Amino acid sequence: MSKQRQEKKLKKQQLLRNIQLQRLELSNNTQLWKSFTEPYDKSWQKLLSLKPYLRPAIHAISLYSLRHPMKFYRLSRHIIRILKWK
Repeated sequence: MSKQRQEKKLKKQQLLRNIQLQRLELSNNTQLWKSFTEPYDKSWQKLLSLKPYLRPAIHAISLYSLRHPMKFYRLSRHIIRILKWK
C-alpha cells in the first residue's frame, strides 16, 4: 500500500511541477502575445468607435436604395468594380 501512495505522491508532484512550468511559460509569453495582437486590438477599437456614425449612414443608404433602386444598383456595381482593381 505504501508503494502505491509513494507512486501517487510522486505523480502528484510531477503534475504540480508541470502546472508550475506551464504557468511560468504563460506569464513569459504574455508580453509577446500582447505585442502580437496590439494592431488588431487597435483596429477593432477604432471600428467600434465608428459605430455611432455607421448606424445613421446605414439607415440613409437603405432609404436611398428604396427610393432609387437603379441608381443604387449602378453605384454598387461601380464600387465593386473599383474594389476589384485594387
